[in-house]
Amino acid sequence: MINNYNSVVEPQQSSRFSTATPYFRVILLLSIALVALPATGWAERIFFAGYKGGFYIRSEEEGGMELRLGGALQSDYRWYAEQERADNGFDIRRARLRFRGQLTQYLRFKMEYEFQGNETDNLVDAWVEAVFGRPSLRFGQTKEPFSLEWQTLDKGLYFAERSMGYYLGPKRDLGVMLHGSVFDEVFTYAGGLFNGDGDDGSVSGPEEDVPEAAGRLVFSPFRRSSLSWLNQFQVGASATYAQIDPINVNLSVKSTGMVGSLRTLYLLTHNTKYGVIQDVGDRKRMGLEAAWALGPLIFQGEYVRLLYTDLEASGENPEDASLLTWYASAMWCLTGERPLLSGGRVKPIYPLRFFNPAEGTWGALCLAARYEHFSGDPDWINPDSYVSVEEADAYSLALNWVLYPMARIVLDFSHTDFSDPIRSRVLTTGSVEYIDEENVVTLRFSIDF
Repeated sequence: MINNYNSVVEPQQSSRFSTATPYFRVILLLSIALVALPATGWAERIFFAGYKGGFYIRSEEEGGMELRLGGALQSDYRWYAEQERADNGFDIRRARLRFRGQLTQYLRFKMEYEFQGNETDNLVDAWVEAVFGRPSLRFGQTKEPFSLEWQTLDKGLYFAERSMGYYLGPKRDLGVMLHGSVFDEVFTYAGGLFNGDGDDGSVSGPEEDVPEAAGRLVFSPFRRSSLSWLNQFQVGASATYAQIDPINVNLSVKSTGMVGSLRTLYLLTHNTKYGVIQDVGDRKRMGLEAAWALGPLIFQGEYVRLLYTDLEASGENPEDASLLTWYASAMWCLTGERPLLSGGRVKPIYPLRFFNPAEGTWGALCLAARYEHFSGDPDWINPDSYVSVEEADAYSLALNWVLYPMARIVLDFSHTDFSDPIRSRVLTTGSVEYIDEENVVTLRFSIDF
């Protein structure tokens, strides 16, 4: 069963950002004022400024107070081989500004704001964190702990987009989370309770008010071994569970070339081909992952399954909806850089030699390949809507040119086969065109500091 994709749900909190934006502007102005302080003797004694993963101002005299200013800009050009599409063109994929730091060594914070408006409600991260040695307790809006690919920073990814499994997992949500590591990162853990209906801009239902439980555990059995070729091997598992409101049945799975558009390869929301979903049991997610960094190579793979139980559409008996995806990928740094796994995620590539044509150095060059598979529940597909498929298989090949730690160029080619036709566009004559495959080339210039 599939939803009426033309239906619109009006959010219940339409004014939530009318107050958030002024606060953000105040913080921005204060930060600029701090950076612009004159270099008086007093300032020189109190403040330290520099760049390390972002621009920072630090005061040792105030118990380790620190403010870091960073951001990200991803500018894309996408080209599609299919004549049935008219999507070719330039796009701003991300345009973000972030503030993070600490008030003392025991209290951290982060705020991140998105200026590109296609797929975000602007406020990305907003949390404070109490630090108790290794473990930390975080409050606010943050990523739910799930999946290696989701926890890895954007600049640590080596394809234009995350795999299709990203859409089955949780995203950012409001809640509380405990995270940390033990035995020198032999075990890395995170677990928490969240609203279960997405970020602060998401619509929440009127019926259920039960938090979603989410957790992730990563095991690096050879982290402290003398066998260096096994030090960078890890396996992990993730899970979420929530009793949800019918309005929280809101799934939209996309291929690489569908990101930023209204197209989907599987759509399931609270409006189905049989009418509105009147009741639902719970939502369960399960993920398994493995990664191994070996010299200039890194291999990783994940399996993700999403299960909605007892979906009851009007006039129908309750049924489950089960979906799964998996992928396997590899990357090879041709210039000798060594990918690293740390904190349960893939670290961004750090070039051995920065881009400097005057000295004959050109940065890092890395080649990556990925295969991924998606299986949707056929019982919840409306064949007449042409917005969902039973299965999809994708192959991606990406070349990463990392000029500096904060700047890179990505050239990504992705081919996706659909088991069923997808509606592409309606012509002015009234005829409809369909695609059963997708071939897309993405060229991206990215700055992330």
